[in-house]
Amino acid sequence: MIIGFQGIKNSFNDYATDEFIKKIKIKSEKLPLVTSKNVANSLINRKIDFGVIALKNNISGTVEESEKILKSNFFEIIDTIEMKINHCLFAFDEKSSKNLKVIVSHPHALKQCERYLKLNFPNCEFQEYIDTAKTAEDLKSGILKKSVGIICSEKAGKENGLYLVSKNISNIVSKTTFGLIKLI
Repeated sequence: MIIGFQGIKNSFNDYATDEFIKKIKIKSEKLPLVTSKNVANSLINRKIDFGVIALKNNISGTVEESEKILKSNFFEIIDTIEMKINHCLFAFDEKSSKNLKVIVSHPHALKQCERYLKLNFPNCEFQEYIDTAKTAEDLKSGILKKSVGIICSEKAGKENGLYLVSKNISNIVSKTTFGLIKLI
């Protein structure tokens, strides 16, 4: 069985997929698909058996891309889980952490950490990115400039050798509901 998920390795959707696999107790292969739209298309084209998408967060609300997919009436949610989300701020290295000009992450992560960011980085620009874990990969590889800070999971930042600026930066305890979906 193949389960496709929104995001890439070390995204919160990746962690949610692990939880669903434990819950359903079926040997499964995971396939990172970055976006909910890619998950939906892969289900329609029968490249995957199930999909995992973020549905809503207690701070940033409904995930619009996922909501659109579910309104199409081609998919059904067969299970949900709620997970605590611990966002962290990373920089390329300690030196660059002192001169951040831009902070980049998924739109929902930026919203979930808005209070912390405005208080601690009032002069930074905030930019949206396709995935939290992708920001870590792209900062490490040089796609993003060294003057950029990123918001991602602690594991994503550390596995990419980035400098941890701060842990648990959400406005309040952040919880996201993830859905395990299939084609109807």
